Amino acid sequence: MSGAASASTATPAMSRPRQQAPTWQADRECKNCTKCKAGFSLFVRKHHCRHCGLIFCEECSAKTCAIPQFEINTPVRVCDDCFTTIKRTNFDFNI
Repeated sequence: MSGAASASTATPAMSRPRQQAPTWQADRECKNCTKCKAGFSLFVRKHHCRHCGLIFCEECSAKTCAIPQFEINTPVRVCDDCFTTIKRTNFDFNI
């Protein structure tokens, strides 16, 4: 995957549409959920958003959708902000 997502990147108030899949944030760089700041443990697992590449807990990345601009046509895990962005970008308001 190409693009950029850094560990220091905070979740924006509203995710922006992307044309390329991002580089995933390294697991070792993230100890807490990017959105809710929950600490990761054996019971609170890390999940990468396939749209922004950042790491979230299950609660903050429970939604799935296709990402046509990345040629991903089957539903994949995305964070809450990216889900809204993808749906709006693709003019699908049936959120």
